[in-house]
Amino acid sequence: MIAGYAHAFRTTVIVSFLLAGLGGCAAYDPPVQGDRSSEKYKTDLETCRTTSQEAVRRKNAATPQSWIISPITGPPEVRAAIRTCLAGKGYVLEKTGD
Repeated sequence: MIAGYAHAFRTTVIVSFLLAGLGGCAAYDPPVQGDRSSEKYKTDLETCRTTSQEAVRRKNAATPQSWIISPITGPPEVRAAIRTCLAGKGYVLEKTGD
């Protein structure tokens, strides 16, 4: 009976971490200078979000250890990758503590 509770607890913890990781960066909009309502910016931002999330996901899937902690480390890595991607496209990022 205790083994059943342990299994249920472990499953709950894993699912909670995964959901927290998935929701952590979905709508991240980095602080950039300029017109953030233009279609070009919106397209570039969506491209950077998609490519950054995929790159971090692949990196974190490389080892069991990185996959296990990815709900914690993934969102900050994705946000940093999005900022780097936008800077590479010529956007000027505002200085923040993010």
